[in-house]
Amino acid sequence: MVLRPCSSALFTGQQVHLDTLKHYFSIRNGITPRRSFLIYGLGGMGKTEIALKFAEDVYSQYGYIFWVDATNEDTITASLKGISSIPDAKKADVDGTPEAVLYWITSL
Repeated sequence: MVLRPCSSALFTGQQVHLDTLKHYFSIRNGITPRRSFLIYGLGGMGKTEIALKFAEDVYSQYGYIFWVDATNEDTITASLKGISSIPDAKKADVDGTPEAVLYWITSL
């Protein structure tokens, strides 16, 4: 399983972006129960650090937070296969294929 890296101890600022993420994901209703958010920008701008810090800040509020390394197709496949090894996925008989893992995630 691909473990989520820890955010940098030197992470500072970016509070406006963290607040935006927290607000966006806290609003849930029956029309849009599942939400996604795209963080984009040039390399080295802090996108990963913002995502890591957000995940650390809200971890206790969610049943699952999955870290998928999207560097390339192989790392995505490896990340999804790793997700299939967590106990709840095993209980659901997720077979480890990317499709099965994604199907299971959509059922959560």
